[in-house]
Amino acid sequence: MQLHEYQKRAVQFIESHRNCILSVDMGLGKTAAVLSFINDTRPASVCIVAPKRVAENTWRQEADKWGWSYVAERMAIVSGTPKRRKAAIADTERPYKIVSRECVKEVAGLAFDLLIIDELTSFKNVEAARTKAVCRIHAARKVGLTGTFLANGAIDIFGQCAAVGIGLGANFWAWRATYFRDALRGSGLAFSKWQLAVPLEKILQPIADRVFTLTAEDYLHIPPVSHVRHDIALDADTMRAYRDLDAFLGFDMAGDTLTVEEGAKFAKLQTLCNGFIYTEDGSSVRSTYSAKLEAVADFVADCKEAGEPVLLFYAFREEAVWLHELLTARGVRCESVQRAGFMERWNAGQTECLFAHPASAGHGLNLQHGGRVIVWSSLTYNYEYYAQANARLARQGQTRNVQVHYFLTCDTCEPRVWTALHKKDKEQKQFLNQTKQ
Repeated sequence: MQLHEYQKRAVQFIESHRNCILSVDMGLGKTAAVLSFINDTRPASVCIVAPKRVAENTWRQEADKWGWSYVAERMAIVSGTPKRRKAAIADTERPYKIVSRECVKEVAGLAFDLLIIDELTSFKNVEAARTKAVCRIHAARKVGLTGTFLANGAIDIFGQCAAVGIGLGANFWAWRATYFRDALRGSGLAFSKWQLAVPLEKILQPIADRVFTLTAEDYLHIPPVSHVRHDIALDADTMRAYRDLDAFLGFDMAGDTLTVEEGAKFAKLQTLCNGFIYTEDGSSVRSTYSAKLEAVADFVADCKEAGEPVLLFYAFREEAVWLHELLTARGVRCESVQRAGFMERWNAGQTECLFAHPASAGHGLNLQHGGRVIVWSSLTYNYEYYAQANARLARQGQTRNVQVHYFLTCDTCEPRVWTALHKKDKEQKQFLNQTKQ
């Protein structure tokens, strides 16, 4: 197997920049480019920090697939029990450590020749424990990988740059005060919403030479992706209950990114859009009927009849349980990404509907060989999850046009979040165009 020319350019960029970010679209082979660099330069020690599923299932498999046995044989996956993790870290015969971001504190303070941070946007929050931990990993060379550098806006830039050792000034708060304004200042609310107060190019200028950007549309011949919105009207009783809850919570989006409090309110309202609520003890109470989930189930059943497997994204456990019941009653065979071997069965065409949560299945899964239809039963407000999830099917190797179907309830919070996601998509494209190599 040979690297594509654009992957070779990415390798050359890593070689010429000790601290850098590869902001490369999903499906363009960031992992292979980095593994090629490791195989060519053969550093004495490497630390790769990645999402749990990617750490356990992707990096070593990719090294094996490309025939880089030198790299694969030296990889130790830091996972499992505390005793097994400690042993993997101490294993001197396998100095290439692959660490899930949940375990990154266990390698904080250690020194490596090379640090790779996969899904760099996971470290955008400068106050998060894992961001502080990854910043404490010492490495002669640091490389961050992401497909969604501005997942939730330009405020994410500082933390990601700090994680790979690209300094942007004395501290985050001074930087934020210089380039952003609080859109909720003076509102009396106990939280803030920071919006960029200068042109995007101004905040990108100090880091532009450290960021390598590639877009899939420039390099991959992927069939077009169709985005289809299905507007579902709630029944009168559910709509009345929704409006009562909306008035009580006071859900009011003040921008394109939800605050923590707005996110909690949105989740409560969205459960009602699906026909159920969660009580204080965590149990769920269903209504007698869910117009949206019935519509989703009918659509997936129609896809089955047409021979089209469906990758279905949901937001809530009760939503998944209810949908599973509805689809089983319609004769649809369902499976979850939590089951071992799900990817092989999906890509072999043995799964009619694959259930996935975007937070756990949005990264590192190559599902393009098993189908072309995505259904969002409940839309996430997290742009990174949204973009990564949709890229599970629309990636290199896909031979048919991908269809992404969104089920949104009319006159509720869901269409507002849909609009916010599309605004973020435009901002991400603006960033890519300004930093494209």
